[in-house]
Amino acid sequence: MDNQQIEIIKKTLEEQEVKNVAIFVDYDNIYYGLKDYALDLNDNNFCVFNLMNIIYTKNKIRTMRAYADFDQVNDIKLKVLQEKRVQIRNVYGNGKEEQYRKNASDIELSIDAIETYYKNREIDTFVFITADSDMIPIMSRMIYKGKKVHLYYIDENTSQYQNITNYSHLNLDILKILEIPLERKKPEYWVNDVINLIDEWYKNPNNSNKMLGGKWLNDELQKNLHMSQHLASITIQYMEENDKVQKTKKRKLEGYVIKTS
Repeated sequence: MDNQQIEIIKKTLEEQEVKNVAIFVDYDNIYYGLKDYALDLNDNNFCVFNLMNIIYTKNKIRTMRAYADFDQVNDIKLKVLQEKRVQIRNVYGNGKEEQYRKNASDIELSIDAIETYYKNREIDTFVFITADSDMIPIMSRMIYKGKKVHLYYIDENTSQYQNITNYSHLNLDILKILEIPLERKKPEYWVNDVINLIDEWYKNPNNSNKMLGGKWLNDELQKNLHMSQHLASITIQYMEENDKVQKTKKRKLEGYVIKTS
């Protein structure tokens, strides 16, 4: 994490006289955005909830809620989130994968934010972690009601048509705070890691009579390199197109192997 930037943020909180904070995390949105950089989101170094606890501290946070379809976001350890004082809000989605997913997180989050405003008037700062422009109405409403609004977002996921950053008193790019290299989203960044993974997979005696098919390879990249399904897919495609791997058959089984010159 960028400790220098965190100290600057804390200084800003002092200047704004932030005392009581409510944090609302559109986790479905943020989860997939960060997974496209192949991050282990259970690691404190890349955990937005850990980041919030560092910045605002337990003395200021009155509620911190995460909204997602946790049946789909199933690699996150809920017990660990609860230990970080996160209130889980499970919002059922349509069951589709990544770019086709859709749930009602924005609606549930907005309703809870409004209820929090009316139930706890001592809250002076509403923090939203999202890159979804659907959050603009609730953020605008909180400003209208005289509350401070802080926004944490993933820069490239922010709508180019409705700039959500215009609706906050403080807005910060999570990628910069967590010091995440943008190159991690590019398939070429992962070539050597994938080659090593494939090599180790075939060296495993348990796989002696198997071939590493496309789905298996995709699953291995998600499991071992923490990739999103989308990043895994485009990385495999990139490596095949650039002659790093090739498909081959063995005893009627087809799978990817490292391409040799």
